[in-house]
Amino acid sequence: MILAFVMLFTGGLLAGGAWSFFRGRKPWWATTLLSLLALACIGISLLRILS
Repeated sequence: MILAFVMLFTGGLLAGGAWSFFRGRKPWWATTLLSLLALACIGISLLRILS
């Protein structure tokens, strides 16, 4: 359960980083990669919390 909340926190940090990349006009592939990593972390955490 602790790992789920750590993953949720990490996903939130990565989502904030992706937003910062988007606002800073970084390359599209870096923004997309960071967003996908954030979604993966959040998805894993939600699966762990719900199961």
